[in-house]
Amino acid sequence: MGAPNNHVAGLPIPSEVSSFITEEWGIERLYPPQVSAMEPILSGENTLVVIPTASGKSLIAYIAIMKRLLLDNPGSRAIYIVPLKALAREKYSELQQIAKSAGLRVGLGMGDGEGTNDLESSDIMVCTSEKLDSIMKLRPELISRVSIVVSDETHLLNDRDRGPTLEINLTRLRILRPDAQIIALSATVGNSEEISSWLDAKLIQSEWRPVKLEYSTLSDLFLEPRLVQIAKGETEDLNVPRVLSGPSSHICAAVLDDTIEQSGQLLIFVNSRRSAQSEARRLAKRNLKKLGDEEKEELGELAKKISSLNDSITGEALAEAVKGGVAFHHAGLTNRQRVLIEDAFKSRMLTAIAATPTLASGVNLPARRVLVRDMKRFDGGMSRPLAVMEVRQMLGRAGRPGFDDQGEAWIACKGDSLGLADDMAERYFFGPVEDVRSNLAADPPLRVHLLSAIANSGIQSRAAVRRFFSATFLGFTTPESWLHDRIDAMLRWLLEERLIRRTGMDSNETEEASDDWDDETPAWVLAAKEVDGIGQRKQIEPILGFRKASHLESVSTPIEKNDPLATTYEATEMGHTISRLGLDPLSGVQLRDGLRRAVRRRVRESAPVDEFSMLHLVASTPDFIEVHARSKDLEMMSPLRSKAGVVEDFLLVEAEYEERHLSLVKTAWCISDWINEETHRSIEKNHSVTPGDLNLRVDLMGWLLRSGRSILITDDVFSEQHSDVISELVKEIDNLGKRVRHGCKEELLRLVSLRNIGRSRARQLVQFGVRTPEKLLELSSKDLDKLMSKRGWGPKLLERLLNDVRAMINPKKSMKSRSDDEPLPGERTE
Repeated sequence: MGAPNNHVAGLPIPSEVSSFITEEWGIERLYPPQVSAMEPILSGENTLVVIPTASGKSLIAYIAIMKRLLLDNPGSRAIYIVPLKALAREKYSELQQIAKSAGLRVGLGMGDGEGTNDLESSDIMVCTSEKLDSIMKLRPELISRVSIVVSDETHLLNDRDRGPTLEINLTRLRILRPDAQIIALSATVGNSEEISSWLDAKLIQSEWRPVKLEYSTLSDLFLEPRLVQIAKGETEDLNVPRVLSGPSSHICAAVLDDTIEQSGQLLIFVNSRRSAQSEARRLAKRNLKKLGDEEKEELGELAKKISSLNDSITGEALAEAVKGGVAFHHAGLTNRQRVLIEDAFKSRMLTAIAATPTLASGVNLPARRVLVRDMKRFDGGMSRPLAVMEVRQMLGRAGRPGFDDQGEAWIACKGDSLGLADDMAERYFFGPVEDVRSNLAADPPLRVHLLSAIANSGIQSRAAVRRFFSATFLGFTTPESWLHDRIDAMLRWLLEERLIRRTGMDSNETEEASDDWDDETPAWVLAAKEVDGIGQRKQIEPILGFRKASHLESVSTPIEKNDPLATTYEATEMGHTISRLGLDPLSGVQLRDGLRRAVRRRVRESAPVDEFSMLHLVASTPDFIEVHARSKDLEMMSPLRSKAGVVEDFLLVEAEYEERHLSLVKTAWCISDWINEETHRSIEKNHSVTPGDLNLRVDLMGWLLRSGRSILITDDVFSEQHSDVISELVKEIDNLGKRVRHGCKEELLRLVSLRNIGRSRARQLVQFGVRTPEKLLELSSKDLDKLMSKRGWGPKLLERLLNDVRAMINPKKSMKSRSDDEPLPGERTE
């Protein structure tokens, strides 16, 4: 097809879609990079689009999805992959708008049930990488009619945590749906040609920006413009250097004053949470004096909303900063706190945000001016310069299309060297962006995805395993012999831990088996209907039936040398369970071994096992994020050391060294305080764990406790005579999981199961003598009035609560009574 013009109305897409884009979104013309991308994308080619932030990458993807689903492959499905939950919500909202105009349905999947919405009936699935990985394991039928895949923020292949899962997802989709169109989007990629070659994709690359962006260095108060990006990557005359007015001892204050004079907003990136809070506090105190009464009142209301979310030190500090029109933003905030801050900044209520770099990869939050204050970060025991890719992501936030005629991206140059600013500009403004590299070869992701390939993807032979991993970006960019050695070492470990077993030899494989697929469609895909994990996989029944340990003799023991290439494998029942749960296999092994010790202790009554034992066991797994012991925790007479001594006999796992031992005890202690109803403020004070960090660990603890329960049920090393002990442990883990979720003692579990009743309201009910839902109906009118007068209660809430309890006690047997003579539904009448 010929190159399309830049008019949306002229695109070969359904008229209702083009009308929506022009009339509802007000977009009549495409930007030059979008025009360049239209030809390959509308022709159905795989395409890698690398263009700056705010240059319209998302619209390119939306147009491609609409054409593919409505014209090219009606009845097919699209997948939109994003790295973060916040981005998933944003793209879901936008796609819902445009999809509605064409009668398409959008589903949302963000992992662990959170945010999951109508995936099964959807035409477009917006998923995080982790949720998509789970779908392909447990619900592979949902991808059976996928015809287009969009990978947003594809440069995050480089991320140690999220990258391997994205890489495996793209690899699986390319094999399972070879005719599906792949569209990869990114703002910053050093080796874009290499990634496009891996994806067999057309590369569309441009430096064009819709808003002119000026890059400058700021040394002390001296601002020197270095580069201007405008249409087609051309340059124009730079603004003249100038000296900012303001305190030289507080660079950010001078920058904020200058930004306010130009009626702009400011994003400041710093290297730590502490710095973000400190900077926000200082700027807010200074800015408060300049605010009018109306602004102060509006910001005061926002501060009250933030304070009402939880009683914590961090929440209090955020609310105080917000009063001055400045906020901080980091992963230690709760999701609700972050959303309030982001919305307030978008509405221009806030003048500035001091943030850690996590904001740069989050939701679309641009500003007229961006200042990267800290160009180094403490990492791996030393201070290291930030990566060019990371700095470019931050600077790219400058300039809001439709609001700013120019964006300003500044980096602060600290030091006395005269040439420092020149060096910084050369590296971060003119230097090359780092290459994206695979992190799939690291032990944790390789364990996860190798076991998953065998357990869920029908990859059965050693040769097939090699072929699959050769199709990944890792396989595309690394020496074949090195990759094979890594895979073989991990296969041996999975065999040793009895997560997989040998099943025989594949007659179709030979020692000389090629690393290329023999046919267009791999044999394991053709056999999908008969293979676990693709189609209808046999479900493992969660029953308390245990085989004797002697049964394990049928599992072959590993040998020192590698198996022949034709050797076939299958996952054991334990391997299937661990993979289905999405665990790092090492976490699964540690939970399995720790729970075996718990059973033996209970049977022999040799040592105690309680809730702290379980919390500590979960905290020790690589899938959990431990709370690190601080220097004062390591002192000889510290409270943490005393606690470690008290709980020593309860622990089911030993740490490798003393500092980690104390960190694990501290982690379990933190969660123990949570389930024993300590406040956020108390936990933050005693353990230095902010509400956002606590929420993350609570979610992880709940997931891993549920996983431990499944592993305990699946394990078959104990004879049936110990099933009563195992049943008891299962019940305890169930209760502990509920307590972790709600943050309460066991006596409140029945109350917190009610709608809109959390631990705080449940504890208030206990003060009125209500310990079970039924007791609510016995409260006097006087007590009900007192209850309604308390903060957080009200007549509507109380009425709904009482109705819920009545319905629970006396559920209606039918909606309407019928007489014997009344015809039944569907009964013919004369």
